[in-house]
Amino acid sequence: MNIGIIPHTGKPVAMDLTEELVNFLDKRGVGYKVVTSPSLDNVSEFDIVIVLGGDGTLLNAARLTSQVQVPVFGVNVGHLGFLTEVETEGLFPAMEKLLAGEYSLEERMLITASVNRSGEEIGRYVALNDFVITRGTFARIIDLSIFVDEQHVTDYSADGVIVSTPTGSTAYSLSAGGPIIEPLLECVCITPICAHSLAARSVVTSAEAEVSVHLNGVSEEVMFTIDGQHGFPLKTGDHVTINKAAKPAAFVKLSGRGFFQVLHSRLSMPQTWGGNHEE
Repeated sequence: MNIGIIPHTGKPVAMDLTEELVNFLDKRGVGYKVVTSPSLDNVSEFDIVIVLGGDGTLLNAARLTSQVQVPVFGVNVGHLGFLTEVETEGLFPAMEKLLAGEYSLEERMLITASVNRSGEEIGRYVALNDFVITRGTFARIIDLSIFVDEQHVTDYSADGVIVSTPTGSTAYSLSAGGPIIEPLLECVCITPICAHSLAARSVVTSAEAEVSVHLNGVSEEVMFTIDGQHGFPLKTGDHVTINKAAKPAAFVKLSGRGFFQVLHSRLSMPQTWGGNHEE
């Protein structure tokens, strides 16, 4: 097995843990390489990539590894770590299982976006969580039209819109009032941000559908962002077309924790939503 190690270089705890992991692998004669600047070229050589960081580091890695179908194993050294598989204290027991082949793979769908301006594609992107179109800090609300398979669904006058995967349903979309979607489902969720209408609601559509967002009127700064990490300004008349990506991201699963167990632990969700059911 050839293992890639991607640490969050800005976190001392991640770098310390990387050193411990390197020593662990050396003692067992396992091949590895520490990668501080991940790219398609240097992740394609690995059988598994171990990510030591938070969800941001893992999102970056998963977008890359999905393109070459290399699974990722996330170790949480951040705050929330919703996508990571184990905490720092669980790394080495988990590594014993990993090296023994005692793990499974869980596939998560990604989405792609084509940004079009004046009839020309100006960019194409891939996201694990979401694509977001949102107004700048001091800008007015923006008018957006939503289409699914060229059918007009609705118009939003809002601070923006989030188009997310099931994995991303527990990220920004959840904060904006979107639904919680089990991550192994394949669908796309469209959620308005602070819509200026009580009738505005999230829309969930098939993963095979094509979602288009048209900017009807932009007088001030509007940003398009990918997984909350990269972005650029949009202009009036731009439209963004979103589809299911051809390849999924694969995550190493070891703990046996279910999705709703993670929800309870990460988001401090009550296990009884409607009150105390004790008699």
